[in-house]
Amino acid sequence: MALLSLRKWSVKTHPEKTLVSETSFDLPTGAVLGVYGPNGSGKTSLLKSISGIRIEGRETSGECWIENATAIAEMTPLERVKLVLYLASDFATPFDLTVRELLEMGARVGVVSPDRDRVRQVIEALHLGDFLPRVISTLSDGEKQLVMFARGVIQRPKVLVLDESFSKLDLDHLLWIAKQTRRFAKEGMTFLIASHDLNFLSEVADELLFMRKSVVIAKGLVNDLFTPTTLAELYPNLALQVVRSPESGKLKILY
Repeated sequence: MALLSLRKWSVKTHPEKTLVSETSFDLPTGAVLGVYGPNGSGKTSLLKSISGIRIEGRETSGECWIENATAIAEMTPLERVKLVLYLASDFATPFDLTVRELLEMGARVGVVSPDRDRVRQVIEALHLGDFLPRVISTLSDGEKQLVMFARGVIQRPKVLVLDESFSKLDLDHLLWIAKQTRRFAKEGMTFLIASHDLNFLSEVADELLFMRKSVVIAKGLVNDLFTPTTLAELYPNLALQVVRSPESGKLKILY
């Protein structure tokens, strides 16, 4: 049974311009779906609308359900954030919180007391022990992204939506995030990840969803989508090559 289901889901602006055009797909529990497309293809509009984030001047149509029972648009903010949590690439806080305080706040969402075991497990998995006493404002942009990912995992929504949330991480942290995301998915978390790094998505995702000019042009397994024909639909003017990583065995793009 699908955890998240979309049927003819569209996002439009006034005057009428289509940002996402009649998109349909199912996302099962524990899946990692990567969303990829050129700038302006509709990735952020899709992810924000799925997450219930309303933007003035935009309207949605179609159906977006979670657990085949609840329409996301009908949830209260507290109900929604426990089910579908959206994290963007940037984060700022008006308070001088330490990393420990921020992570423990994430563990308190919708509960009486924080799950300290969960906080400890995620801190250990993401190697954040040395970060705990530091104030958020003193972190680099990449470090902030790492901490916010940790908070999202600690919060344990049904679906964690990550919109360019790893864009400022260096290579070793990016590969570690891919490995840990796969671990959290095996524990039952579901991920929807948009990134401009197609090689990262091939490492972390079960399936990919390709968008171009507001339309989903392909969805499927990484190996099925990493073909000259499909890639040419994304970038008709580029001669992209597909190779296999000697380290992980996953398909990668050369350009």
